[in-house]
Amino acid sequence: MLNVNETLYLEPQSQIYKGTYQATVTNIADSTFSITMPFEKGKVILLSVGTMLKIPLPEKNISFISEIVQRSFVPVPTLVLTLPAQLADKKAAKKAKFISVTSGKGGVGKTSFTINLGIALSRLGYKTFIIDADLGTANVDVLLNLHAKYNINHIINREKDILDIIIEGPGGINLVPGGSGLQNLAELDEWQFNRLINSFQTLEDYADIILIDTGAGLSKNVTNFILDSDEVIVVTTPEPHAITDAYAIIKVMDEQDNTLRPKLVLNRVESPEEAKKVSDKMITVTERFLTIRLESLGYILDDSNVLKAIKRMRPFILAEPSCPAAQCIKNIALKLVRPEETPQIEVRKNFLHRMKELFHR
Repeated sequence: MLNVNETLYLEPQSQIYKGTYQATVTNIADSTFSITMPFEKGKVILLSVGTMLKIPLPEKNISFISEIVQRSFVPVPTLVLTLPAQLADKKAAKKAKFISVTSGKGGVGKTSFTINLGIALSRLGYKTFIIDADLGTANVDVLLNLHAKYNINHIINREKDILDIIIEGPGGINLVPGGSGLQNLAELDEWQFNRLINSFQTLEDYADIILIDTGAGLSKNVTNFILDSDEVIVVTTPEPHAITDAYAIIKVMDEQDNTLRPKLVLNRVESPEEAKKVSDKMITVTERFLTIRLESLGYILDDSNVLKAIKRMRPFILAEPSCPAAQCIKNIALKLVRPEETPQIEVRKNFLHRMKELFHR
């Protein structure tokens, strides 16, 4: 357990900064902690977001790796780092949170978002599971280049328990594979769905956060997963048809359970300004015509690194951890688990990223 005002010695895993630097713990939250920005010879050490730090704790006979997820200079230069689960203050057992990730249509990047969000949450110290619930057309394992021997269909048919089909994914996530190409999974009977949900509850003993990657559209399976979740994230792009379809699924939520508070993520936006314009418009329309309350969770910049990573079957947050899309995902993960503490951090493409994308057009 860390303590406020405790002195830490940081060993950056960086090509630029090779030494050991001293810092002081200023704040400890559930999944992150803050430290003073280190100085050397009177000058601040500008460690960037995404830098991994090795931090030894000799008095506790342990060391751990942490990632810088945020930095600020007001009122004093400060870094925010991930807090490993083994150092968190576990005052009380917490129930795992089920979060459905859905979209009104396919092709908006929902599954890629779910995978990368899961890894970001895992790096924040949360034991994260992803359930591939895009029944009949599941593809999470394909995007991760994993080969699942068993899948959800084996649970429905009582051939396997859920713990038997889980496979380890990259970045600390665990995956419950779906059944690709299985038509009998497209529309489950009520008893089949209940058996599936009951099996998912077994994961509560092992997980902090369980992300459910639902199918696209308005099928009964999708709405059932949404209604049974603790939270819902709706992913869309700025294209008019995608926005229309996203609004349609929000409308279904409103009809089924208007106490839901879906969170909106805009994917493949050109700028923070475009994201704000589109999200504000969707929130305004929702407030005007529906009773449900829509909230903005963030945005992901259009980034050529995403497609490159997908072709390599590797999450972009691991393949290019400093790219704009990865920074956006980390921002969303922080806001998801620390809604009261973390303001939305504006992410833009830097000069080098813009030049690379222009060059490859």
